[in-house]
Amino acid sequence: MKISSRQNERIKFVKKLHRRRYRDQSRLYIAEGLRLVEDLSSTDMIQEVYYTDRLVSSPRGQELLEQLQESGVNVYLCSEEAFGDIADTDNTQGILAIVHQPELVVNWEHKLKQGLVLVVDQIQDPGNLGTIMRTALAAGVDGIWMIKGTVDPFNPKVVRSSMGAVQKLPLASMTARECAELSSRFGLKLIAADLENADPYYDTDLAQPCAIVIGNEGSGIQLELLKHCTERIFIPLANDVESLNASVAAAVLIYESVRQRQFI
Repeated sequence: MKISSRQNERIKFVKKLHRRRYRDQSRLYIAEGLRLVEDLSSTDMIQEVYYTDRLVSSPRGQELLEQLQESGVNVYLCSEEAFGDIADTDNTQGILAIVHQPELVVNWEHKLKQGLVLVVDQIQDPGNLGTIMRTALAAGVDGIWMIKGTVDPFNPKVVRSSMGAVQKLPLASMTARECAELSSRFGLKLIAADLENADPYYDTDLAQPCAIVIGNEGSGIQLELLKHCTERIFIPLANDVESLNASVAAAVLIYESVRQRQFI
């Protein structure tokens, strides 16, 4: 039976997951889009799926739906109107999944294989965090430490921008003090992306075990964390450009570390 009413209990349930409070309570999140749901279909983390006739109008969509049904996932056909009420995008592909959140990492003892961690200090833009996650996963970074005040990693926009990296990349949430303590415990040098008293990133040893810190888009790295950073690096810019997008800066620094280590 097709769900056509916006007042349907399933629709009300999904709409609640657009708010962090309910995502935290239920330990669920929304993953929207054909490719994203395809990637997640290989896991056992999908709880249920909502779709429209638009999805099954293509062989690719039909194949995905059959695969989900065969794996025992509950699927709900929705009218375009009802689906539009739960979708986060204007031009939807007619499918979204409700997914179980992975557990945040508490014990990093066996996670630090490369000795490379990215610290995001109160990043606010969902697109930035998602893109950073995707880059970190592609580069083989051990994980991301999110300082309290960073946007929710399970925000629908973060999830889409990460293209599924949020489900695969080890993540942790902590205070600035906990970050400093954890990096010290595991012998990771805290290296801040900062403009003051900093060296060019390509003149800095990023092959050593380290945690590279990317600050808030507007205010940069908070002083509580910056005071624990033993090195500061910057990306030289030309033509009076003041700064790079946080996700672009993170990508440059991550891949410089990869280049120096040559582990990909």
